[in-house]
Formats: sequence, C-alpha cells, structure tokens
Amino acid sequence: MIIAILVAFFTLLFLGMPIAFTIGLVSMGALFFSDVSLEILIQRMFSGVNNFSYLALPLFILAGNIMGKGGLTKRLMALADALVGRFAGGLGMTAVVTSAFFGAVSGSTVATTYAVGSVIVPRMKEQRYSNSFIASIIGPAGVLGLIIPPSITMVILGITANISIGKLFIAGFLPGLLLTVAFCVYVSYMSKKQGYGVIETKKLSGKEFWKICREAFFPLMSPIFILGGIFSGLVTATEAAVIAVVYGFILSLFYRELNIRVFKDIMANSAVTSAIILIIISFANAFTYVLTANRIPAMISEFFLKMAHTPLQFLLIVSVILLVLGTLTEVTSLIILLSPIFMPIAMNYGIDPIHFGMVLIMNFALANITPPVGLSLIAGCSITDRKMGIENTFPYVLHIIGIVALVVLIIIFVPSISTALPNLFSKG
Repeated sequence: MIIAILVAFFTLLFLGMPIAFTIGLVSMGALFFSDVSLEILIQRMFSGVNNFSYLALPLFILAGNIMGKGGLTKRLMALADALVGRFAGGLGMTAVVTSAFFGAVSGSTVATTYAVGSVIVPRMKEQRYSNSFIASIIGPAGVLGLIIPPSITMVILGITANISIGKLFIAGFLPGLLLTVAFCVYVSYMSKKQGYGVIETKKLSGKEFWKICREAFFPLMSPIFILGGIFSGLVTATEAAVIAVVYGFILSLFYRELNIRVFKDIMANSAVTSAIILIIISFANAFTYVLTANRIPAMISEFFLKMAHTPLQFLLIVSVILLVLGTLTEVTSLIILLSPIFMPIAMNYGIDPIHFGMVLIMNFALANITPPVGLSLIAGCSITDRKMGIENTFPYVLHIIGIVALVVLIIIFVPSISTALPNLFSKG
C-alpha cells in the first residue's frame, strides 16, 4: 500500500496534475482499496479547514492585494530607492528592499513579486539589466514576504504544527533581514561585475528624504499594528488580519488609488487565491489520515531516530528532504503533509519549536525558488517576460538558491537568530 501511494503520488505530479487533485485522488484510491468508507474523505476534508484560525488566510491575502493595488507599493519603493538607489546595482537593490517592505504588509510571496515587479521591472529593463537577472532577483525576492511577518505561510504552519503564530511572526524579522542583506550584497556585486544599472549621482536633499519617509510611514505601520495587537493580547492572529484589511482599505482610499473596478478585481483575485489554498489544505488533511492509517509517520519517526543521533543531524536531514520535495510540489501541501510528522520528532530531540518553525519556513522559502515548481521563480519569469521559462534564469538563479541555502544553514547552526526576539518579547 505504501509503495502504491508513493508511486501514484509522484506519477500524477510528473503528469502535471494540480497538487490538490493529486492528493485527493491518491487519498480516495488508498481508502477505496483499504475497504474504508469514502465518507471518511469528506469528513477529513471538512475538518481540515473547520478552524477559526484559517479565517486569517483569506483576510491576509485580501489585505495584501488591497495594499498592492492601493498605492502603498510605490511609496515603499520610493523609500527603498532613497536608501539604496545610489549604490552599484541600486535599482536591483531597490527591488529587494521594496520586497522586504511590502512583505511586511502583505504576507504573500507571489503577491509581493507581482506588486513590486509590475512597477520596477520596466525600470530595470531601461537600465540594461538582463531579463535573466531581473527574473532571478524579482522572483526570489518575493520569498521575503514569506519570512518577514505577517506571513500567510506562518499562519498555516502555526495552525498545523501547533506553534504560536505570534512568536513565529516576531521570529521572522532577523532571518528576513539577514536574507535581505545577502540579496542586496549579491545584486550589488553582480551588477558592478556585469555593468547592470545606472548609478544615481543626484543626491536627495534632507527635505526630499523627509517627504519620502513621511509618505512611507503609514504603510510601514501596518506590521506594527498587527504584531502589537497580537503580542499585547488584545487580538488573535485572525482578528489582526481584519485590522490589516481595514487599515489597508483606509490608506488606499486616502491615497485615492482604489476605485470600484479595481476593488472588484481585488475581491475576485483574493477569493480565487484563498480557495486554491484552502482546497489544498482540505485534501492534504485527508491524505494525512491515509498516511497515519498506514503507519507512515511512525516509520519516518523510527528512521530519524536511527539515522539522526543529534538535533543538528535531524535538522539537516529534514532540510535535505524538503529540498528534494520542494522541487516536486508547492509549499502549502508540504506544510500540511510534513509538519505534523516532523514536529513531534523535533520535540523528542528537544528542539525549540520556534527555532524548528523558522528552519521549516526558511526551507519553504527555498522551495519557492527551486525549479521546476518554484512559484516565486515562475512569477518572476512571468512578470519579466511572458514567454520566459525557468531555464532562462540560469546561472543567476543558481547563485540565489545557494544564498538562500546558506542562510538556511546559518539559521540551523545559530538558533538564537530565530529565538532571540520571541524570547525577548515573552519576557517583556
């Protein structure tokens, strides 16, 4: 049965079937041949999404889309350009820093890529950046929206693995900052080497810089309200998502860049994106039941206990597994399928749940840019040139993958990067 499940799963994936339907069909087939009533499938699918906390998903998605279309992006970009635009590769670095800023208000990788890329990609082309380099930067920079809070991926992981969402949010700041700096250093070095970009010689006056900061102030206050509300105990993560929607909507009206037609598109896109994620979660919950019934989690636990003698070895093995699986499937299904299996084992090794959560988050960020299923990389190619394929991003994307992998290792070997801020706020 186990071999049949695995063969069917990977065969359907390689045939190009969407991951949700792959999981659903394999679960249905496994239940059918096990003489188990197929009603279990429906029950498990319903129970998989029958959770109040999951309301945060469509709300954060809606908040990100409102902020992306409501004029917040260009104000954040102006601030990023003022900070790093005068260096070698300044416009490329602006794309990275803007992605970090927008990630702090949207929580979505693909939304960050499209919101930032739609504005900055035409400018990068004008400054002689190659398409392969643009796609390799603008796509992977979107994963900063996955790491820097608020993060939709962190919400799903927190619910699935029973980790504090608020602590995961605050834990993402330092890893997100580390990756942002690493991307900027790479962009500056490669731009200088290849002759990409134009170095701005005009200096901003203090008055101009203050005006830019003032206009970007309110968009940057969004994560403060969200995290402040959660850590003060006044709101849950779901209620904080409501605050994000209302705050983004008010700002968009204030900037006068939101009309009825745009708002209809925002609502429709948010509904479709939310439905896709929740369908994957519901099918994955049924698949988790099938795996548990066939003792697959127990066998994986036994494997780790035999192979990994230290917490460090366990974290490295998990990272390798996620690296391989991340090339085959998308992140949401990996979270739902694997985190309930890995989390109890991590507890047996005495690993801090916040540290382990951030190791998983960083590996999920790597999965988002790993061909052939890296959604952020695909989005980067799409927004750079509709006819562009992932293969056109080489060799730059290999450099980026190496950088993210290096940051993953740093997070593994230095747990305090993940745990310092959550511990500080907990004591406070």
